[in-house]
Amino acid sequence: MSHNTELISSSAEAIETHDALLTEILVRLPLRDVIAFKCVSKRLLSLISDPYFSRCRTTVQGTRFSGLILDLDFIHPEHRELTFFYFNKKLRRPCRRRRIFCPKIPDHYSYILQSCNGLMLLRRFTDRFIYNPTTGDKKPLPSPFPSFDNSHFSKYSLAFDPLRFLGYKLICIFRGKFSKRDRHQTMVYSSESGAWNPCSSSFSTPTDMDFAHGVYFKDSVYWIGNKSKTTLRFDMKEERVKDDMPPLPPLPPGSQDLNVGGPVFLALSELNSKKAYNGYGYILAPACGYMNLVGFDFGFYVRVFRLKEDDYSSSRSWILMHNVDLRRTSLKTVFNNLNLPNTWKYSILHLIKDGEDDEMALLLLIHGKVIALRLKNNTTYDVLGLKIKGNNPRYYYNFPGVMGWYRAFEYAESLACL
Repeated sequence: MSHNTELISSSAEAIETHDALLTEILVRLPLRDVIAFKCVSKRLLSLISDPYFSRCRTTVQGTRFSGLILDLDFIHPEHRELTFFYFNKKLRRPCRRRRIFCPKIPDHYSYILQSCNGLMLLRRFTDRFIYNPTTGDKKPLPSPFPSFDNSHFSKYSLAFDPLRFLGYKLICIFRGKFSKRDRHQTMVYSSESGAWNPCSSSFSTPTDMDFAHGVYFKDSVYWIGNKSKTTLRFDMKEERVKDDMPPLPPLPPGSQDLNVGGPVFLALSELNSKKAYNGYGYILAPACGYMNLVGFDFGFYVRVFRLKEDDYSSSRSWILMHNVDLRRTSLKTVFNNLNLPNTWKYSILHLIKDGEDDEMALLLLIHGKVIALRLKNNTTYDVLGLKIKGNNPRYYYNFPGVMGWYRAFEYAESLACL
């Protein structure tokens, strides 16, 4: 017995002194176990905290978007409730159970601006932070501008992809005090250097570009302008903005342009205006390893396109995958039973992978319930029923049409250090 104990002890010591072997073992463990190992010794803490370890684990485990965080009421902190649910049906339970990890934000005054492969960009008043919801680590970001020279216009986008580059980067698109409205400049923050650096020269853009909602996908950050039908991208390798993307698909017959997104959502005066909903818009939606495009109006029609990666020559590079009239799905009865204007009956939240192949589903928020619509056959299934604090009805309808998209954020497990 003593011989076996000594053998086990010596084997454990051999493994512990061999970083490569120890890393190979740890990257295959469940995330919560790996986090627990950080408390065992300073050496394990140092090993697991190294960006290389996070990259190795992502290589083995992959980046899996395991859930969605809904932050629907961002205007009134006293009514604000973050809702989180897992895509996995077995884990889709209220997160009050101790065994199920539920990501949170630091406080009620921290607002999520963007999520990217496990990290989040937060804003708290005028400050911005990088936040890891898995570990709870938070890091304040320095301002890219001197205190005496604040930009009149600045928008930020987060890029984090441990399979493609170490650390994370932020892209700041800004317009100086004396710049023309269509002239912008770019600065990049790197977590490795901890500093902002200007890149390339200024560039001109259509005035409708939505720099507030950048989307990272395969070494680039993308923005679109719905009225101009323009897509711009920031090339992470060359560190410059490029205008080499195909134009957005033509609008359906009879549709008008709709400028969605931007720094401010629909004002209260616009919510009651028919003009606010008389339009058509697009949103970039990476899923299943492809760049997708969701086209919508404030009625019931939704189209989903997929980008041909080998041909950017024209708007035909966007291939129509699905064309859905929500009233012709199993949701028809639900809509008919709601005594509300059409524009308030639902909100599109997200486009997710559904199944083993490249099948996709739209997540919809309908009267306090999250419902998944399978695009391959237009069938639905219930995902989650929201519990509304104080029966506050405005929580249901705060973001009609597609506005809820900008308050839904993917969650992926990550051990990335900030």
